Amino acid sequence: MKKVIVPGKRINSIDALRGFALFGILMFHCMEHFDLMYTPVLDSPFWQEVDTIVLDTITFLFAGKSYAIFSLLFGLSFFMQMDSQADKDVDFRFRFLWRLALLLVLGYINGLIYMGEFFVVYAILGVVLVPLFKVKTKWLAIIAGILFLQIPEIISFVSLLSGNSLNEPSATVVYMDKLYVESAETFINGSFTDVLNFNLWKGQFAKLLWVWNSLRYPQLIGLFITGMLIGRYGIHKSEDKMLKFSYKVLPYSIAVFVVFYSIYLLLPCMGVEGYALRVGNVLFKTYINLAMMLMYISGFMILYYRTNTRRILDKIAPVGRMSVTTYMTQGFIGVPLFYGFGLNLAVEFSLLQCFLAGLVIYGIQIIFSNWWMKRYYYGPVEWLWRTATWFKRVPLKR
Repeated sequence: MKKVIVPGKRINSIDALRGFALFGILMFHCMEHFDLMYTPVLDSPFWQEVDTIVLDTITFLFAGKSYAIFSLLFGLSFFMQMDSQADKDVDFRFRFLWRLALLLVLGYINGLIYMGEFFVVYAILGVVLVPLFKVKTKWLAIIAGILFLQIPEIISFVSLLSGNSLNEPSATVVYMDKLYVESAETFINGSFTDVLNFNLWKGQFAKLLWVWNSLRYPQLIGLFITGMLIGRYGIHKSEDKMLKFSYKVLPYSIAVFVVFYSIYLLLPCMGVEGYALRVGNVLFKTYINLAMMLMYISGFMILYYRTNTRRILDKIAPVGRMSVTTYMTQGFIGVPLFYGFGLNLAVEFSLLQCFLAGLVIYGIQIIFSNWWMKRYYYGPVEWLWRTATWFKRVPLKR
């Protein structure tokens, strides 16, 4: 008789949090038209101002914060898998590396349609979690703290301010910008085949250059480690621990946000300009995003466990439970909607209309995921990923 992989018990609040992160990711992607860089110009000054408010609000609320939550939960999921298999005396390290290889394939396929997808980045950077899993907790916390400091960016910023570096972009930044200009032309005017051809390697390379040039990789690895630390301390295992953690973290995260957001706003007033301003904005936005991420996570858990909104938030838990399917589907829906070979909504719609389109897409995903998860243990892509991971029969239908 073949061994069957039994589905594990889920934590609804964490799945709901992941569903919230996917909502933020979708809304910001709709604002940037899934990497089709085009800003609508409207005839009406009033509606143009409305568009500006919509863009600024969605960017402030979700840009960099939703992916941060998603990344932290990626690290937590890694720990939970490793810990679960360790309880069965199974060394999961090589299996996890194989799982990352499969994620790389899924990400590349997804990236052929939507250039900005992030599974390829997760698959590459996730490799570092394997050797880090045995590192002592104290050293893991120190490593994460150092990564969050963004030391290379601090050195670059200080060097630019002191005049020791040329106040202009590096060659990699210039080439990345060139690729994004080319991508906009292709995505607006190109056919579906043109989009695929661009994303075969140029789109993938542009994404990796963005991760490199914006120094997003230290933050992502730091978030992976933070998720792993949450798992080590067992914070995710009980309502009391999650609430205790949330009440402690929330005031500190608010204070950090206020400090760094104030610095970010004051940079132009302090005479910082040109490329130095660009580098400074990236640096302090990183700190701001981390603080807001912690505010969101803490606030979400308090809201979930201490108010009457749990039944409402549970409706988005299935979205988070099938997060790989949800994330990939967003690109498969959004790209044909916004790109030139499809409905061309990036050009035809205002940003307000793009925002409303995002709400409709997410609403459909809520309905579908709730219907699906009542009938099946896993989302369709999750099931394929899990089956290919274990090379064994994985039950799908409940």
